[in-house]
Amino acid sequence: MAVRDLEELGLLLRDYRKRMNLTKAQLAQRAGVSASFVTYIEKGQRRPSLTMLTRLMQALDLTASERRALLRAGGYQPMGEIMPRLSDLSEQLAELPQPERDELIEEFSRMIGHWRELRHKRVRRVVIPIAGWQPRLLSPEQLGKMLRPALEETALAGLNEVILVLAPGKVVPTLKLPRSLKVRTVVQEPQLGLGHAILITHGVVGDEPFAVILPDDILLGEGRNCLRQMLALYEEYRCSVLAVTGVEGAADFKNYGIAQLGKSLHENVYLVKELQEKPTKGRRSGLTIVGRYVLTPQIFEALQVTTPDKNNEIQLTDALNILLRRQRISAFVYTEKLFRVTPIKILLEQLIETLDESQPERLEQAMQITKEALQALIALRA
Repeated sequence: MAVRDLEELGLLLRDYRKRMNLTKAQLAQRAGVSASFVTYIEKGQRRPSLTMLTRLMQALDLTASERRALLRAGGYQPMGEIMPRLSDLSEQLAELPQPERDELIEEFSRMIGHWRELRHKRVRRVVIPIAGWQPRLLSPEQLGKMLRPALEETALAGLNEVILVLAPGKVVPTLKLPRSLKVRTVVQEPQLGLGHAILITHGVVGDEPFAVILPDDILLGEGRNCLRQMLALYEEYRCSVLAVTGVEGAADFKNYGIAQLGKSLHENVYLVKELQEKPTKGRRSGLTIVGRYVLTPQIFEALQVTTPDKNNEIQLTDALNILLRRQRISAFVYTEKLFRVTPIKILLEQLIETLDESQPERLEQAMQITKEALQALIALRA
């Protein structure tokens, strides 16, 4: 390979890295390579293998055209050019130089083997994040009561392991576990959003599909079978599954992730077309995401390259949008009874803001906010 081509590869890689505001060390960590290896490539002193180049492209979240440019600069033919049709694969491979052909065949074999292995793995674990500010206000006993519906739902779904994501210094909640469940804990430090809470469980979850329950979305009655239904959908379609809803009172777009749905796969099951995290303007249609997910392990790769939001938090919805470019994601439309604890949090935040004003004329407004919060709590008991 010519030195000029290696220099072009290095310049492209450096430009893409700087656009993502990543240091060489940060890119290396995301791609699972050494920082010195990235340095050698950017200086035009090393040609990465196709496998290594693919890791770097995934870590940089490149567009299709950028991937093609980087592959060509590295001396590899873009995938779309190599196999426009599977029937032509043998002919196209025969035209490649022997080293590239052997390397590509090896990479195909590895990917197909890994894909087959994942296809046979079942969901065994559920991640339950409780490191947010609202759970931190609760005592271990209170937090245990809040978690009880989520644990019962997990047991009904046939899962056997719960991974609790705790805040630093927070003791494990007092739990009454169904006999079939065991609990492991992970501490989220620093606390950088829901996506980050999921990401730090990678070492425990491993290379397996898994479920996520957000316990402040409480499913009541028949709704407790939601996760079990989603697991059945995962077994059938072998892709990530989100629960979404349009039930009355749930379409609070500015406080939830929103899903735009596409093709129907089955009754109440659709392919996801697009996702938005708490949109405050623009399009206001779609269904809100319920705090129930079944995710493929590729979500961890997407989370690693997700850009933090304005609050420096990594949002799971943004990572799912990245995953959507690589894989199908399906949506299960949840139609049963749902109680969301989050509105109480919002009401209490408003109450605090009102009382902080220390203005007597605002007392009536504060009383009305308190009344609405109590009505929401009464609805939960019902």
